[in-house]
Amino acid sequence: MIGQDSSRRLNLLRFPAIIGILYIHAFGTTISFTNTTLGRADNDALTDGLRILISQCLARIAVPLFFLLSGYLFFANFRWSPQGYLRKIYRRAQSLLIPYLFWNSLMLIMTLLSQTIPVIGPYFPEGALMLGKYSPYEYTNALLGLSRYPIAYHMWFIRDLICLVLLVPILVVVLRFAALPFFLLVYYCWVRESWPVLTPGAVGVLFFSAGAFCATKKKSLFCLDRFGPAALLASLPIIMADVIYYSAWFHRYLHRTGLIIEVIAVLYITKIVARQDRLSENITALGGASFFVYAAHEPLLGLLRTLTYQYLPLNGPYTILLLYLITPMIVVFTLLLAHKILSKTCPYPLSIITGGR
Repeated sequence: MIGQDSSRRLNLLRFPAIIGILYIHAFGTTISFTNTTLGRADNDALTDGLRILISQCLARIAVPLFFLLSGYLFFANFRWSPQGYLRKIYRRAQSLLIPYLFWNSLMLIMTLLSQTIPVIGPYFPEGALMLGKYSPYEYTNALLGLSRYPIAYHMWFIRDLICLVLLVPILVVVLRFAALPFFLLVYYCWVRESWPVLTPGAVGVLFFSAGAFCATKKKSLFCLDRFGPAALLASLPIIMADVIYYSAWFHRYLHRTGLIIEVIAVLYITKIVARQDRLSENITALGGASFFVYAAHEPLLGLLRTLTYQYLPLNGPYTILLLYLITPMIVVFTLLLAHKILSKTCPYPLSIITGGR
């Protein structure tokens, strides 16, 4: 059973982590099409440094954090039984599979229709290839992400989460009888980039299983709060090193190991934020729109970045940096407004495409 304090702290994580996802996807400063490349690759040190700090260090905490939350919430009020598992599968079909199919189908349709509109066709570079050359399997692959990213590429997270839910019977046994060697093996494959399968990825298996392990042991996800101040203190030099040695050969070891410490630090930060009533209430209120912002931010973010790179002068000293900082926030505010309108005008369809969130 999740206590009231833990529930409140968990809700504080959703919306800020979604903002992080948008900044991960806004990291690039060039966008390439078949015959042209937009944007600028020759950026100043400040622009590159801030982009790496925000998108590749701070925002990257969001992905393992979401997997951790998903594993914990799946097992928090769950005792293993075939009947209980089937009930969980049914609920996850509503909350994961239906939105996954909807948003990928929408993106597939938009990509195909883009070929009939020359003005926007170039912004969907996969479109011409799909209509002209794709086989039935390739359409299915684009829709479901069987051996590639799904066509709505950011939905890879939902695809991996669906796979992890299906693997729960195996995880239950592994976590009961061989948890430590399992975690060490997955961690090793993750930092070495030697994970043998496309989906679910190592990061998902590692953190989903960690959340599941906490829940099965009846531990709060915040049971490591006593290490929170130390993790927060350690995160500062780790993040600095992450930026400085971004191109070094050992960066992935530093970065991925650091993410574990940074996740503990972020969980601890919710304890501090939860004490600020007005701030925590505002963040929690925005959390209701988190999935919609996540699902709908592409292709909107990509289109907005493409248009700004094409039609705005990029020769100013910090133009790229300002666009990088502002563009995701424009997308966020636009989608929050859209979510508010949809929640009032058509709440039931909105509930279906967001998995009942």
